[in-house]
Amino acid sequence: MDLYLVDGTYELFRAHFGYPSRKSKDGIEVGATKGYINHLLTLRKNYEYLCVSFDHTVESFRNKLYKGYKSSVGIDKEILNQFKLVEEVTKLLGIKLLSMTKYEADDGIASVCKIFSSQKNINIVIGSLDKDLMQCIHGNKVIMYSTRYKSYIRESDVIEKFGIKPKQIPDFLAIVGDNADGYPGMNGMGEKTASQLLNMYKNIDEIYLNRDKWSKKIRAGERHSETIGNNFKLLKLYKDLSTLKTDVKVSNDLNSYKVKKINKKGLQIFSDKYSLNL
Repeated sequence: MDLYLVDGTYELFRAHFGYPSRKSKDGIEVGATKGYINHLLTLRKNYEYLCVSFDHTVESFRNKLYKGYKSSVGIDKEILNQFKLVEEVTKLLGIKLLSMTKYEADDGIASVCKIFSSQKNINIVIGSLDKDLMQCIHGNKVIMYSTRYKSYIRESDVIEKFGIKPKQIPDFLAIVGDNADGYPGMNGMGEKTASQLLNMYKNIDEIYLNRDKWSKKIRAGERHSETIGNNFKLLKLYKDLSTLKTDVKVSNDLNSYKVKKINKKGLQIFSDKYSLNL
């Protein structure tokens, strides 16, 4: 059986930019909410086990680790104001909701993966395009699905695209940075260099310890070696930022992720209140 895990934050943003603006009778922007609901209704038809993870506060423990980490500052209020709406309607649609506060949506998803990926007869599909979540991919047991490109991302795809294994994604992102999350990585070191080093050494610790060996083997190696040598503490911090938590408290009961009946009365009230014509 398949357990489909939705990156709700990603889907809300995708709906905001992909669906036309829509106003409730009180003038509240609900276009993204409408698009999000359409997506969940489609998923309900195809999956018996569903879960949506949100980080509606945007800020998490990572903001305390690094002041430049992504935050709610600068995010369109029309998006932020719809988080509470989509969380409410998720429950009305009978779908399991993980509402993260201290952690991010990705941490909730990673924690669910940790619990069920080793169990027989359970395959996990993560609905997202977030590179962070690629570290959860494991063979054919845990894969990703891009709702934007309508394509699956498996372990072989990660290897083909980045030249590394999924479990090396945190090390990779620590080196190259992640603009979406707000940390820059190592100055002057791109994906090709990161991939090359992670093929030689499995993680940033080994890369650091062996920098005298590889500095003469790769292009601009001496400069990169100096960069890592002078900034290793920062590199470790970036890896901490990119490494998803797998110990967030989530349900380990598969039945709790089984889709329930739609609360038709509640959904109708919700629809009328926000002029959604459901």
